Amino acid sequence: MDVVLLTPNQEKDWQRFVDDSPQASLSHALGWRNVVEKTYHHLPYYFMAVERESVRGVLPLFLIRSRIFGRFLATAPYLSYGGLLADEEEVARALVEAAKELAREKEASYVEFRGLENVGHGLRLKEKYCTYFLPLNPNPDVVWGRMRRWTRWAVRKAVKSGLTVEWGAHLVAELAEVLSRVTRDLGTPFHGVPFYRNILQEFPQSAEIFMVRHGKGFIGGGLTVTFQGTLAWVYGGCLKAYRDMATMSLLTWEIVRNGCENGIKHFDFGRSQWDSGTALFKQQWGARPCPLFYEYYLPVGSNLPDQDPTNPRFRLAITFWKRLPIFAARMLGPLIIRDIP
Repeated sequence: MDVVLLTPNQEKDWQRFVDDSPQASLSHALGWRNVVEKTYHHLPYYFMAVERESVRGVLPLFLIRSRIFGRFLATAPYLSYGGLLADEEEVARALVEAAKELAREKEASYVEFRGLENVGHGLRLKEKYCTYFLPLNPNPDVVWGRMRRWTRWAVRKAVKSGLTVEWGAHLVAELAEVLSRVTRDLGTPFHGVPFYRNILQEFPQSAEIFMVRHGKGFIGGGLTVTFQGTLAWVYGGCLKAYRDMATMSLLTWEIVRNGCENGIKHFDFGRSQWDSGTALFKQQWGARPCPLFYEYYLPVGSNLPDQDPTNPRFRLAITFWKRLPIFAARMLGPLIIRDIP
């Protein structure tokens, strides 16, 4: 068995292996490689384990040269999970060793594997995050009936408040406008229009934008991508001033309902910290938690990296960011988030 770097004439083999793997996620699709490379110019290193011209496993990595956190390798940049795929432990071990060798060659400070399953093989594990999966049904009323009473009440409240939901790829600028304000108020940088537009271009049949309208303006929105029967909420949020109108509840329900009517099997709410407020919100929809395994290859004596906004090291930076004028935040946001995948 050989571990090789993906070449253009092997891309069909890669995609075929990913399409046939039940554990594959959006980050394994070559379209996501294109999004990251076109938007932020990170260098992809896509490893394939090949035996007798048959693909046995894949590992998509990016070399991140961050002005904030230094040089490191990571799977699934700007997504919650998606790392190593292998049909046997021997194959997984070979791919992990290839990643370690690349880290030494590139003088990377660490390698981060993000996944729904534990890789092992000497990697150090951080158990901080989870995602939530909601089973869907072709009949939206079935999912509605499984939701908690308070959640159904919140959706009705939003409708009575005059909120409506529109969707379509043409709303990309409106999405970026809303999310720039949402994330500025949270104290975190954000993506610009080119990032969202690249997602729509790479996944034209499966990416969608949903926006919540209040009067003449939009107050919330989200971007979803469907991959192998799972509708993933990739990015989303609502303006702080309109949270009490149950904006997020209506937005979530319209995305879920749309997924049901399109025959999608599962809805992925996206990453949360365990026992956080967002985790509680997702539980109220009847979604089940699924742990995320963030595993690291580290040089001897190194500490686990922590780029989460809850890290006390970032408290002053977050406070400063919240106070930035929105025009300044829009200029700086894409430059900073490039280095925080």
